[in-house]
Amino acid sequence: MATSGKSLTINIVLLLCALTALGIAFMRSNSKKPLQTLPYIGTSTIDSSLVDGKYKIDTIYHKVLGFKLIDQFGQAVTLDTFKNKVFVANFFFAQCPGICKRMNSLLEGAAKKFNGNPSVKFVSYTVDPLRDSVPVLLDYAKMHDAVPYQWYFLTGDKSEIYRLARKSYYAAVDDSAGVSFVHTQNMALVDTQGHIRGIYSGTDSTEINKMIVDINLLLQEENQPH
Repeated sequence: MATSGKSLTINIVLLLCALTALGIAFMRSNSKKPLQTLPYIGTSTIDSSLVDGKYKIDTIYHKVLGFKLIDQFGQAVTLDTFKNKVFVANFFFAQCPGICKRMNSLLEGAAKKFNGNPSVKFVSYTVDPLRDSVPVLLDYAKMHDAVPYQWYFLTGDKSEIYRLARKSYYAAVDDSAGVSFVHTQNMALVDTQGHIRGIYSGTDSTEINKMIVDINLLLQEENQPH
């Protein structure tokens, strides 16, 4: 009987060890799950080259075009200002009576989630640069509690802004009335390399919440070893 009890004890210990090993293996397998990645938005091209006698094929994704505009402090801002940063871009104008108010109100909430994070920026381009002067943009930024040098309100040459809207962000530009005007409520999430990784309806709180989640995913992606 004593021998039988001893064998039972040994079997229980062996079972516990096996269960512990399985638990550790399960946790390790979970920790190695691939990081969820966001899609690339826009057109892409295929580039092939011959390296060491073998063909190497790379996919080249759409990138935001370079620009030079002026922020709410009267300072020059270029795409290099956001080098190695994740940023959200949208279009608005200060006198907008409709969707801009809700859009920038929701964007204000999103921006507050990343206050003090130097890796995340927000960029609002005015589509009415003739009226949206530097002082107007500064007042507008203060109205939305925009953190200086984290949320930029940009003005400048209208043709350059509209080129960005069309070519960089795929925004609709209405020319039917003889005067071009950008119509979009979308916000674009741009990664550190200038690729668009998400498009969100700026007036939909559910979409903005998803954008916040996606910003964090991009930050995790950028911190992964390459």
